[in-house]
Amino acid sequence: MHTGPHYTAPQRPSGPSGGRNVALLIGGISFALVFLLIVGATVGYLVLRSSGGGAGGEGGGGSASASQTTISSEPVSTEPSTTPPPESSPPEEEKLCWSASDERVSQNPSGRLRGGGLEMVPPAGFDSRSNRTFLAFTTDAQMASAPIEGTWVSSIMVGKIEWQPGVEYPGDKAASERLISCLFANASIWGDTSQRTLHDQVTEAVTVAGMPGYRTTATLKFGKHNFEKFESTRLEVVVVSTPEGPSVFASDVAIGVTEHEDGATEAYKSLTGLSG
Repeated sequence: MHTGPHYTAPQRPSGPSGGRNVALLIGGISFALVFLLIVGATVGYLVLRSSGGGAGGEGGGGSASASQTTISSEPVSTEPSTTPPPESSPPEEEKLCWSASDERVSQNPSGRLRGGGLEMVPPAGFDSRSNRTFLAFTTDAQMASAPIEGTWVSSIMVGKIEWQPGVEYPGDKAASERLISCLFANASIWGDTSQRTLHDQVTEAVTVAGMPGYRTTATLKFGKHNFEKFESTRLEVVVVSTPEGPSVFASDVAIGVTEHEDGATEAYKSLTGLSG
């Protein structure tokens, strides 16, 4: 026991086991913080990588889209052409008596006259030759003529029918009748005569050397003239379907001049197709 005033001695620090516990606590907290930082960084990296890949994909898709043609859904208005259509020439008006060219393409065989697809033997006395024609719708003509009086002649001819371009050929019958009408109406070949009239017109089917055709004949009378040997002429047009196309024989001979009338008859009888 103690018998005087009490004295409190200073306490000594804790022993070794208490300091070790504090160090472990601090270390644990530090480890946890580091772990959280690592995990957070990893998660952030993965998120950023995922977002970057998506953006890259979209960017790639955007680049591909940029190279594609954009098709608008809006209707496209088409402006009407301002270029006027080419002007077409109006068809030529049909002429009653159309004049073909005087072009000569055939050559006469020995002793015969040729025109189109027909040939004939020229009769005696018809010694003059001409490629010109007094007939409408006729080309490739060969004409033989014989004098009557003054500048007047009787004539016979062969040639090729050439109808007006753009106008349908009416057929051999209508063609023979049209040519007679045009021959009568051609005042330039009747000189100073006047009061001309046409009589006794007849059209008939014929066969020439096995080829079908039509023959139209008529008499042309001169009301006023100064002729001595005749006062009328006999007109004849024969249109024949030949292998070379429609062809024509025609004659205009003074009535009353027997040798001319006989010559025209002989020429018609001598008609054939081409001899080669």
